[in-house]
Amino acid sequence: MTDPSPGSEPSASPPTDSSKPPSSSRSPSETCANCVKIPSTPSKLPLRQCLRCHSITYCSKECQKADFKAHKKACSALAQEYSKVHTPKMASRATPKANEKGGRAIQKWEYDT
Repeated sequence: MTDPSPGSEPSASPPTDSSKPPSSSRSPSETCANCVKIPSTPSKLPLRQCLRCHSITYCSKECQKADFKAHKKACSALAQEYSKVHTPKMASRATPKANEKGGRAIQKWEYDT
């Protein structure tokens, strides 16, 4: 009995996700949800995410408007799921320079007021 060489084993196919439709071979972030357009170069034409649920992408504002009636039915539920998994990102009110100095500019402001 001969052992197969490490490179001769058949590659295992990745597990399929049952929540995705079987006809969809691309992830939602790679195609427009309305016209199914694939950007030719991602750096030139980035797809825009739905700002509420972050699960749908569009190639243009026109496609987003055209798909609004269909997407708004699921958007609320998707947004709730997204908020459970992701923490909100808050920008600091302090300038980067104030943060570098240990926040002394903020402390001085709090003392002065």
